[in-house]
Amino acid sequence: MWPRVLAQLVELLPHLARVLPMADKYFSSKAKTDRATEAAMTAMAEGVRGDLGQVAKAHAGLYLQLEEQKAQIAGVGDEVKRLATAVERVTALESQMTSLKRWVTLGVSLIVALLAAVIVLLVRGR
Repeated sequence: MWPRVLAQLVELLPHLARVLPMADKYFSSKAKTDRATEAAMTAMAEGVRGDLGQVAKAHAGLYLQLEEQKAQIAGVGDEVKRLATAVERVTALESQMTSLKRWVTLGVSLIVALLAAVIVLLVRGR
């Protein structure tokens, strides 16, 4: 059995001698392609890192602006609360003024009526 295997291997050696250079070329070109791909990927990764750095800087600026706007909105909210309180006070004062106006009108009307009664009594008494 071994002699047959060895005889077949001897017959395959010329074919193997032709295939080995092609395999060597294939593997060397594949290695070159892999290195070129790796270099391209490295360059692309550096570009992506640079872009991510720029995005991070832009986001930092946006975050600062957002914090500033948040503080401004809080200030506006406080101001709105103060204005609402002031409007409530003005409304209360307005209702008090309306009530006071009624009392003054009633008081002036009573004074005029009493003055007229006093004048009538003085005129009759003479």
